[in-house]
Amino acid sequence: MIKIVVIGNGNLATHLCKTFEENEAILLLQNYNRSGKVIPNCKVPVTADIKKVANAEIYILAISDSALYDLSAFKDLNGLIVHTSGATSIDVLKNFTNYGVFYPAQSFKANLPVNFSEIPIVIEANSTLGEQLLFHLANSITKKVYILNSEQRSALHLAAVFANNFSTFMYTQALEVCNEHKIDFSILKPLIFETITKLENELPNKIQTGPAIRNDEKTISKHLKELKNENQKKLYNQITLAIQNYYGKKL
Repeated sequence: MIKIVVIGNGNLATHLCKTFEENEAILLLQNYNRSGKVIPNCKVPVTADIKKVANAEIYILAISDSALYDLSAFKDLNGLIVHTSGATSIDVLKNFTNYGVFYPAQSFKANLPVNFSEIPIVIEANSTLGEQLLFHLANSITKKVYILNSEQRSALHLAAVFANNFSTFMYTQALEVCNEHKIDFSILKPLIFETITKLENELPNKIQTGPAIRNDEKTISKHLKELKNENQKKLYNQITLAIQNYYGKKL
């Protein structure tokens, strides 16, 4: 069994503790967080005293990216020290002897259930032994394990911002338009789900539809006139131009 200590009590730390606790190949020894807050629906022992952190094979720093730049409190920890950031280089941990990255490529909310078996996990380590240990850990909870270097992982994180964060903001704009005209947003859900389903078998650049790619100037002009919010109007115009430029069309 791999002996683990999870450091942090945020969204990811919460889900990691729950998942590790349920896995027979993993022994979750402890959770450390500065407030001593108990992880909901998890029996893992919690400590707020850094001097009482258990001896483990892997310490997972499920903390904010900014907190990774001051890890002096953890200088006496032995074992493999890993962070969970998509955007932060492995080199932020170079003051430790054995270090690496354990990055689940997913968005997490503590109160929303997740299935780790469907989540890709990206790993990196400063040694072959560390990489093997992280691969074993990741492979215990998912079969989607990828070994990427820091530059590749940062690019993946950037792509994830486009795929997840930006697309969610677009859904928010759709919600605002629906609310303004007293339309139930749920009418759009089958369309959203259908688009996502298509990505199971096609690349996104093969399924683009809409007035922008059709160069439908009449519809585009009508939409721009209908939008009362200037920020939404600018956004609509910018996205339309971006689509047309990408596919070689012009207004």
